[in-house]
Amino acid sequence: MTGIIIATLTDKERCLIMMETIHIVTLSNNSYAVHLATMLFSLFENKLPETRYQIYIIDGDLSRENKFKLNILLQYYNTFPVYLKVDKKLYVNCKAWGHVSREAFYRISIPDILDQKIERALYLDSDMIIKGDLQELWHNEKLEHYFLGAVEDPVNFAGITLPKGYRYFNSAVLLMNLEMWRKKNISSKVLEFINQNPEKIKWWDQDALNAVLYDKWLPLDYKWNYQVYRMGHMNIEPVIIHFNTDVKPWNGETYLKEEYFYYRNRLDWAKVHL
Repeated sequence: MTGIIIATLTDKERCLIMMETIHIVTLSNNSYAVHLATMLFSLFENKLPETRYQIYIIDGDLSRENKFKLNILLQYYNTFPVYLKVDKKLYVNCKAWGHVSREAFYRISIPDILDQKIERALYLDSDMIIKGDLQELWHNEKLEHYFLGAVEDPVNFAGITLPKGYRYFNSAVLLMNLEMWRKKNISSKVLEFINQNPEKIKWWDQDALNAVLYDKWLPLDYKWNYQVYRMGHMNIEPVIIHFNTDVKPWNGETYLKEEYFYYRNRLDWAKVHL
């Protein structure tokens, strides 16, 4: 499409073009850069030819070399990542522990740091393998009635207690209704909950998101966030394999470990230099 044609489009038509692009947000620090690259490699290797992904990376102080490597990877697929920064002062009261760093909380700011014209975004954690195309997930029409779509987390030891009858979701895959989120200032409300209830936060951003949105989220099929530690016994054909918990394919034995290394071993990550 030429620049002249684009210039003649109405605002509504431009919005439709924006929606045709699947806006995927992820995040990483230097420790997880190679795992992010592995996830992105599987994402692009398994998409349909007509699917168009735009990648946004929330920058947890990535080194120049790691950004260079990520750029080289994505340029192979004719795309280029957009690096996003958050205001770190917002997260001074967010406590990291175990295998999760403070950067995990940064996803709370996604609606505020993305272009305001983008009305929907898909957040993906780095400890995943994507086995198929994500158009079906992206075009979920029910999302217009919810702040986000997510997959239930069968955890029974969360830091927060939800009202009876409500389910707890996992925050590794979030289909976000940015327009509704911004109108209701959800980011501010989640951060306010963290600041006022530090003793209730056990599972990082996930607890705070559930506390605020427990009755305002759309349950997604388990195939969109197949949590190997908790769903390995289920008869599910996963599209997104999530290596949840601190036992990862690269540091221990976990179900579907071979899926991770199938893509990791093809990356040649160590051979790419500035």
